[in-house]
Amino acid sequence: MRLPMGKSLVLFLPFVVGCGVTSIRLWHAPPTPSGDMLAVAAKPDVLYVTAKRESATSRHRLDLYLPKDKKDFPVVVLFHGGAWMVGDNRCCGLYPSVAEYLASQGIGVAIPNYRLSPTVKHPEHVKDAARAVAWVKAHIAEHGGNADKIFLAGHSAGGHLVALLATDEKYLKTEGLQTTDIRGVVALCGVYEIPPGDVEATLGGDSPKTLRMNAMLPLRGEAQKETNSTGVAIPIKINMFGPVFGNDPKVRADASPINHVRSGLPSFLIFSAEFDLPLLPEMATKFHEALKREKCDARLIRIEKRNHNSIMFQAIEVNDPVARAIVELVTGRGVEDK
Repeated sequence: MRLPMGKSLVLFLPFVVGCGVTSIRLWHAPPTPSGDMLAVAAKPDVLYVTAKRESATSRHRLDLYLPKDKKDFPVVVLFHGGAWMVGDNRCCGLYPSVAEYLASQGIGVAIPNYRLSPTVKHPEHVKDAARAVAWVKAHIAEHGGNADKIFLAGHSAGGHLVALLATDEKYLKTEGLQTTDIRGVVALCGVYEIPPGDVEATLGGDSPKTLRMNAMLPLRGEAQKETNSTGVAIPIKINMFGPVFGNDPKVRADASPINHVRSGLPSFLIFSAEFDLPLLPEMATKFHEALKREKCDARLIRIEKRNHNSIMFQAIEVNDPVARAIVELVTGRGVEDK
């Protein structure tokens, strides 16, 4: 059974939920007062392209979260998820909570928006991502950050964007940058290989291809294994990637970070959730293996009792394994390779 795109979006809500286009702050970080946490200064709605760019839109803006009154701090450019089709950098307070936590640990964070499909198609999303990184490189020192300590991070579709920026240098080169301008990359439940055709999945059943609600909920907290899956598996085909990348297999292959892996890339920290969407855990493993074959510094960490959303939005306190690993990478203390 082949599903039209409208129904496909419903089935792939895990890409979408948690990324609503709204500034209403429904989620906050839990109160975890500590003498080691720094005050945070927020600077919203910074235009990251010049007004002369004919393509400049309201999506060409980013929010800054900075450790207050600090200088020479490292900076993470964090790209939101949403299947390249929905979402924003505010996400009802979910992404800002992560940014505020990192800033409280002495790390500056820029969260850009980027243009979305179907208004634009690939490669416009990653071009916007490159423009945002170029703005941070050129201007973060004005806000106290260190332009030589820039890290990229991305969740879901954002994980694809940062992986592609770091592996296919042409997008950075267009903006006057190169791969060596990036110190490291954090990819959470990203897409590293765009399938050449429809995505095969099942409704019901119990296999890695089964679509499950526990891949989507909760946005925070622990995810649990579903126990009520029907034994009947109905196979379906979904053109999930067509509206974003088109249907040309060559374009999709060129948009796949795994096809651009080479030696000399920045350090990669790759996160995979125990209860993630179909395809993504396997993609994370293959991408990690490809990086290691080229002798790149790459770490793959599987987080138990997390799903496609909670793996990102739970990274807001010192005891969270994702938050801890990101802070360790960016501050240079290292992460054990698992």
